[in-house]
Amino acid sequence: MLRSIPLLMLLTSCFVVAAMSPAFADPATAEKSETVSVFGEVTMQIPADFKRVKPQSMILEHEFQASEGEGDDAKVARVTMMASGGGVQPNIARWKGQFTGGDDAAKKVEVMDAGQWKIHVVDTNGNFSERMGGGPFAGGKVVNRKDYGMTGAILESPTGKLFFVKMIGPQSTVKANRDAFLKMVKSIEKSE
Repeated sequence: MLRSIPLLMLLTSCFVVAAMSPAFADPATAEKSETVSVFGEVTMQIPADFKRVKPQSMILEHEFQASEGEGDDAKVARVTMMASGGGVQPNIARWKGQFTGGDDAAKKVEVMDAGQWKIHVVDTNGNFSERMGGGPFAGGKVVNRKDYGMTGAILESPTGKLFFVKMIGPQSTVKANRDAFLKMVKSIEKSE
């Protein structure tokens, strides 16, 4: 009987180690998130539950979907990423101008530091005028989306280059994913 105790301890230890391995882990926690490069200078950690999709426009570098709920009834917000120019303030004004009405108390602009980078975070909501085709500056049909929201971030490099990350969709979906979005854009600090 005493000889079987060390064997039992060994078997128990093996089981504990195996149970902690990714093969036995909860699928939600075992999922790996990916990273994207920002100008080849820093990386941004994408939340594991943001699903990569084909960009709807050729000017976008990356596109993901952030969900609220599950299955066919899940509400989805687009998360888009691209490098661009035009200055921080003119882009913030343009983003805000795409929304009318909404809750003024929930509209804000914050600036935060992530290492040597500045992150300009814009929250707005209301009725969103989405331009379908023709790009963000001209042409295309405009579709009005009621009760939409946006959390956008302009990542400003130490040399002044700008990288845009926006999450736009139903207001409740944007709110539900805002913390994950902020954690994602702030993750550039850890990659410096």
